[in-house]
Amino acid sequence: MNYLKLRGYLIGSAAAVAMMLPIAGHAQDAVDNSADDAAIGEIVVTAQKRTEVIQDVPIAISAFTSETIERQGLDDTLDLQLQVPNLLIVGNDRPTLRGIGNNAISSTADNGTGVLLNFAPVGFRSQDEYFDVERVEVLRGPQGTLYGRNTTGGTINLITQKPKEGFGGYVTAQYGSFDTKRVHGALNLGFDDIVQLRLAGFYLNRNGYTKNIGTGKDIDGRNQHSVRASLRIVPGPDTSIDIMVNHSSEDSSRSRENKRLCKATPVLGCSPVELGFDSPDTSGVLFQTLLNASNAFGFGGTLFPPGASIYAGAQNPTDLRTVATDYDSRFVGRQTNVTAEISQKFGPITLLSLTAFSKGRSEARTDFDNAVLPFRFSIPVTYNLDRDTTVTTTELRATDSFVASGRTYYQEFRAVSDFDGAFDFTAGINFFNTKGDASFQIYHPGLELFARVLRGLPQQAWSFNADTRDASTKSFAAFGEAYYKLSDATKVTLGVRYTKDKKSTRGRTIFLSVPAFTELAGEYDAFTGRAVIDHKLTDDNLLYASFSRGFKGGGLNAIGSALPTFDPEFINAYEIGSKNQFADGTLQANFSGFYYDYKNLQLGQRRGTSVQTINTDAKIWGLESEFLWAPADGLLFNANASYLNTRLGGLAPGQETSDPANPAQWNGIGTPTKTPEVRLTLKGNELPYAPKFKIAVGGEYTVPLGAGGWSATIRGDYSWQSRYFAREFNTVNDRIKPWSVANALLRFSNDGATINVEAYVKNIFDKDNITNSIIESDLVGSYRNARILEPRTYGVTTTFKF
Repeated sequence: MNYLKLRGYLIGSAAAVAMMLPIAGHAQDAVDNSADDAAIGEIVVTAQKRTEVIQDVPIAISAFTSETIERQGLDDTLDLQLQVPNLLIVGNDRPTLRGIGNNAISSTADNGTGVLLNFAPVGFRSQDEYFDVERVEVLRGPQGTLYGRNTTGGTINLITQKPKEGFGGYVTAQYGSFDTKRVHGALNLGFDDIVQLRLAGFYLNRNGYTKNIGTGKDIDGRNQHSVRASLRIVPGPDTSIDIMVNHSSEDSSRSRENKRLCKATPVLGCSPVELGFDSPDTSGVLFQTLLNASNAFGFGGTLFPPGASIYAGAQNPTDLRTVATDYDSRFVGRQTNVTAEISQKFGPITLLSLTAFSKGRSEARTDFDNAVLPFRFSIPVTYNLDRDTTVTTTELRATDSFVASGRTYYQEFRAVSDFDGAFDFTAGINFFNTKGDASFQIYHPGLELFARVLRGLPQQAWSFNADTRDASTKSFAAFGEAYYKLSDATKVTLGVRYTKDKKSTRGRTIFLSVPAFTELAGEYDAFTGRAVIDHKLTDDNLLYASFSRGFKGGGLNAIGSALPTFDPEFINAYEIGSKNQFADGTLQANFSGFYYDYKNLQLGQRRGTSVQTINTDAKIWGLESEFLWAPADGLLFNANASYLNTRLGGLAPGQETSDPANPAQWNGIGTPTKTPEVRLTLKGNELPYAPKFKIAVGGEYTVPLGAGGWSATIRGDYSWQSRYFAREFNTVNDRIKPWSVANALLRFSNDGATINVEAYVKNIFDKDNITNSIIESDLVGSYRNARILEPRTYGVTTTFKF
């Protein structure tokens, strides 16, 4: 069901790592064309919550400045995933790094890869568009010491532009295919050296990428906007105050899923070993059974002819970007984020306070059966189509709605030193408090008629509702890192963190009854930390080795589950890496290799209307590399490659599971059956959404256009990743095929790049890349809902800077 958030080892030789792979620093930023020869400009990051050059930081980092984002046409994190080793966005909104994300099913579960806004975990969504961004830092590997809970996979930190002195700004306008109209810009008002204000905004409107022949409309379109105000106050040379307020709003035909895939099979609904464009065989599923009972015992057989099947004759076009549904998807959401940072220097010590708040609400509605059903009632029937609509019709229509709302507070106090000697430190405490509600409802006449006519149940029971209230997490942490230079070339880092989480929730599942809310609560705490040694062979060559321990809090299972809670996750991570610049700074080559001992991996399991999350272990290891080469003025190449190996350790005795799509492990031969149930340990299976291989290459060439100061830049990018699995069962239907994306652009810029005119094309070969597959409940036939990347898009973008 859609409300479910589905879902020789390394330490060998450094030589093996150096033979392969990930730049701990995707500094594909500026080529310094002012120099006599080509050179790669430095990127300054704050990955360790202190200002440092990226090549000096012993962490695998990919950093993208505003210039990189503009130059490569990175609109959002979906684009960003094409440029970062071992990063994959699941379902268009949940990031995984090195195979670590969120595989649990619970309102209190957390993602293993943190998404931060100005260093605060306050609800920036992966699918939100980038505008007026200073940079994006992607840190790979557990970051629990400085960044806290739920960063076992790493972090994605979006840092917005801050105001500065003087007057200036920019306006970017884009028009493209699908009637795309995208506008964003900023106005900087630096009144003096004390008070500066920056105003920014974003607007996007486009038609849908998917054609719905059932309603005659295009769906999966966008209509969204954001506004932002940033204020900087500098009352003295040692004091600064930065406040940012951002509000986003959307009312779009955004689709949670793009396409139904199924090979109809009796008993199971859809084949577990083959995909196609059929509609499910509903002869053995619950909603068909409820309709049959209502017809026989509530209407005396007059509701529809006995034996009629819900999905019989329902059309499902073979084009992946064409659907046939009788209800268009809709997404309505709003989000407000606030961050405020106060910095005060006292000699070599800087004290910082980071305060953040977010509040939001969203609702996503879609066609529950994903079809226009030829099935007709023999007489008009009155039922609820959705929360706001009651219909009287002979048609059978069904919808679902996922509503979520919540608010988050975050407070951090931190001290950072900058001594002249060999020793420095970072220390702090933080508080995190989040609370929210979530509800997933299904409106289906089969369920409503059974509940209303046969059972005489109250209106609350006429729909299915997985209702969660007051899902709360309160967290406290204290942390510190010490940095000591053993020599001018060698440095040791030691960090430790204590985290304590308190979680609680109230919930109930309304399904042919209206139970009272049940309350659950749990507490989880842990000490984590990291130890790093790094050594500079030369000023341009850094080696490092690290150990870090990551922690992701446990959580509370659904009401009525046999297991009330599930345990926290822990990762012991070992990593070695190298960061290098060669050829007078024109070639950058960064490498890393890692091994994870993953304890208590959280895995969500479900059957019908019941769900629970259990724990198991896993092993992960991999290699990564990133390259940047500027062989001549105006010429720039970038590349990265990664390898990832993941294996589940297997479920403990008594916790074995079965595949809800194929409980008897039917192999496609003979008569399908659900019994006897075959219990599985999953031992040796790959983690979901963990492609073994990923490669990205890009290049650009800039040439002057005469004496007027104008130049032309042509750029191309290509990204490919190997197959992976959408579920931990690793079945043939779970397999996501390899996919790739090629992009290109041509840009004309005046002297100083204050005017840019760009023609672009994305997904040049118009590939229908399936990146995610969600299996629907066995109540409706266990069909797959596929999510697909954007089709080929093209257009023109103009930017004016002042």
